[in-house]
Amino acid sequence: MKPPESTFRKNTQTMSKVNILMVEDEVLIRQGLRALLSKEDFVRDILEAGSAKEAMDVLGARTIDVVLLDIKLPGKKGYELLPELLRHYQSPKVIAVTGLEGVELIINLLKLGVNSVVFKLDGYNEIIKAIRGVIETGYYFQDKITKIIQTNAHRWDHVPPVTLNFQEQEVLQIIARGVTTKEMAAQLKMTEATTETYRTRLIKKLGVSNSAALLAYAFRNGIL
Repeated sequence: MKPPESTFRKNTQTMSKVNILMVEDEVLIRQGLRALLSKEDFVRDILEAGSAKEAMDVLGARTIDVVLLDIKLPGKKGYELLPELLRHYQSPKVIAVTGLEGVELIINLLKLGVNSVVFKLDGYNEIIKAIRGVIETGYYFQDKITKIIQTNAHRWDHVPPVTLNFQEQEVLQIIARGVTTKEMAAQLKMTEATTETYRTRLIKKLGVSNSAALLAYAFRNGIL
């Protein structure tokens, strides 16, 4: 990742120093971000967490101003942790940092109230823009995010959720293995008719047309 251009360092004297929590399970990414963020004039301290639980433990012990939240965490996903972060008494600004580009995921993050969304492939400069934006104005949406909002405004209230309950996730994982309905029923300890009902309900819930589209949705939005 390239260091930020000098234009991103202007007016740092006018910004209060902030504590940043990185919630990211990949150690190398955390190390790289820490090395770069530690050079920023407006950064006071940098904390790290590799999971949702670790993130909440840090929030319970330290003052945090900005959270850089990876969406595809192990165990509890980033988009499942997000509501807890936004409800926390500290009210940290949350920047979702993701390698996923599912439109449904982005819309769900925005509907939940995330302060910014940054794609990992956009690099460090975009992260700095987002941090400065959420500290100075409360939000930062780059052009591609604004475009998603604009082109999906007509379906905003009808975008399917990206979170599934345990039973739904279990069904989805079994579908991903490519097993037959009979084999699926055996694994779920259900009748074939009940298993098919679960699959049909899941397809309807996510607003897709068939099992292939169901899997595509799940991979695109980080469910699988």
